[in-house]
Amino acid sequence: MPEPKTKPLAPRVILGVVGLLLTLYGTIIPLLPLVGARAAGEITVIRRELGDRQDPVANRYSYSVGYEFALPDGRIIPGNTKTIGSAVSAGISKGKSAVFYLPALPYVNALERDTRFDLGKVAILAAGVFLCFAAVTRKTK
Repeated sequence: MPEPKTKPLAPRVILGVVGLLLTLYGTIIPLLPLVGARAAGEITVIRRELGDRQDPVANRYSYSVGYEFALPDGRIIPGNTKTIGSAVSAGISKGKSAVFYLPALPYVNALERDTRFDLGKVAILAAGVFLCFAAVTRKTK
């Protein structure tokens, strides 16, 4: 009796790692207000990227938003996020903004506005769980 065929190991490991990272992101970012610490941050850079997004809604652009915040010990931690805005505004302005971060790993951080649990986080979480499941299942014939 022939042995069941299994998927090669390297693609399964890559799928598993990507799935795990997406699952962690989809879980940790919305939980930062509960398990993390809050700091006063400052949005320092807002840059429009590339051209029109070719969305069904015209004149929508991707923006890169850079920010930084200080830890209680004085270290300055940088952060970056993406947002979608109109041709003239990212919908966010430079200046003060609250930041949530993990005290044990401050490079895991997000602006307060990005920590809301929304449909995007649910989609990322679902994609991560699906990839993890696909990585561990075996296809037999």
